[in-house]
Amino acid sequence: MRIIQTTDFQEMSRTAALLILNLLLNNPQAVIGLATGHTPKGLYREWVLARYSLGIAMNGLHFCHLDEYLGLGSDHPESMAAILRQQLIQPLGITPDRIHYMPGTAEDPEQACREYEALIAQLGGLDLQILGIGQNGHIAFNEPGTPFDQHAHVTTLSPSTRKANASAFSNKETPAQAMTLGPATIMGSRRILLMASGSSKATAIQNMLEGPLDENCPATLLRFHPNATLVLDREAAAKLSPATLQPAEYNHPIPLSVFAKTTPLLDSPQRILVCAPHPDDASISCGGTLARLKQEGHELLFISMTTGHRADIPGTDREQRIVLRQQESEAEAALFDSQALGLELDFYERGYCPSSADVTRIRSVLSTFKPTLVFSASEEDRHPAHRMSALLLKEALMQHVQNMGQSLQLWSYEGPWFLFARDDFNTVVELEESHLALKLAGIQAHRSQIVRKRYDQAAESLARFRAITTPESRLSSFGSELQNVGEAIEVFQRVELRPRI
Repeated sequence: MRIIQTTDFQEMSRTAALLILNLLLNNPQAVIGLATGHTPKGLYREWVLARYSLGIAMNGLHFCHLDEYLGLGSDHPESMAAILRQQLIQPLGITPDRIHYMPGTAEDPEQACREYEALIAQLGGLDLQILGIGQNGHIAFNEPGTPFDQHAHVTTLSPSTRKANASAFSNKETPAQAMTLGPATIMGSRRILLMASGSSKATAIQNMLEGPLDENCPATLLRFHPNATLVLDREAAAKLSPATLQPAEYNHPIPLSVFAKTTPLLDSPQRILVCAPHPDDASISCGGTLARLKQEGHELLFISMTTGHRADIPGTDREQRIVLRQQESEAEAALFDSQALGLELDFYERGYCPSSADVTRIRSVLSTFKPTLVFSASEEDRHPAHRMSALLLKEALMQHVQNMGQSLQLWSYEGPWFLFARDDFNTVVELEESHLALKLAGIQAHRSQIVRKRYDQAAESLARFRAITTPESRLSSFGSELQNVGEAIEVFQRVELRPRI
């Protein structure tokens, strides 16, 4: 998540407006989800000013509606729709066919929510969702306790939310229920822009960014979005640690290292946790390095985040695939004198949506095994199961490190589905042919997979490709004398995770 700290409400509003205008210049047909309340009011004012001072066309945009009070139609003067019309839609000159309001007076509100979701999908999905945050950590009208995989729904508002919004009503009575886009809908937006202003939001922002992933603080889910920006004023950011606000100053980069075949990978015995999104990902991605660690006598534990039951294995049902893939994992682990645990995390069954239960399950393994080094898929991996596995593991690791008060190393690996860019890896591990052979044996232990796709061949080709290209592209300049790294290597992004100050 990108965090931008500003001085005050006005600077926050202007900064957010500039971010949106930049999007619109690049995508004049964008679909934008609008929030209401005090926080975006300044943004909308700056947006309107920029529209006329810069002459940016807005007639290609579509606008959607984040939430609406149940029982209030779009023509009701105290509805969210009326606020949006007054603050943004009419000043921008948006025609009625380009703004899509939630039908607060629908006879069947839940069905109307489903239809609104379908409308968003028909428009091509949200390109940007604008958000504020409630004092209790709610986003939209998703109150604490809302399941992260919830889509648009009818919700009962909490007393604190009704109290905070009462000033918008002439009788000081906020409606008890509302229609709202759900966390899953919001996370489906290609970009998210959340704003927060004032000291009353400082605790919510602290919980959002530094607290555990928790359904009781819905905003914590946004940390898992691949393209979210948070714009804060100084008061809203007041409780954040320096490590959160200036991560570059608190991250200690590990310099580029090449571990030659004769150089031990680690100086002392280590407990090493090998985390694979699917049962066969470990050997595919880092099996050669694991072979070296086995040779050095370190203790390894293999865990698979998912069952991998979605694999195409003809003649099997779901339960048979789960059993088969666990048996294959155990066979792989045995080659490395290790054991294999299948965590069966819920996100695999919930549309790749994380949960606090997933984090708890990973933390249980961390607390029992107490690793000093962890292998993981990369957070940048575009495969949804790989990326979510990496994010959930990182979440659990940060909680574990904070609780233990001790640092540990995280080695993120690449694989056939995701390759590091030139400057994104800082660790090169040379492999003997014996290490490569054990890597391939580990992959081949997952026989149900290689009979349909030769992942062993892909992994071997990648290791040899890296050995040919890395010396010139990463270790020295083009055309210069090249460092010899042998016939095969694996590369990693290595970081040290430390307790937050």
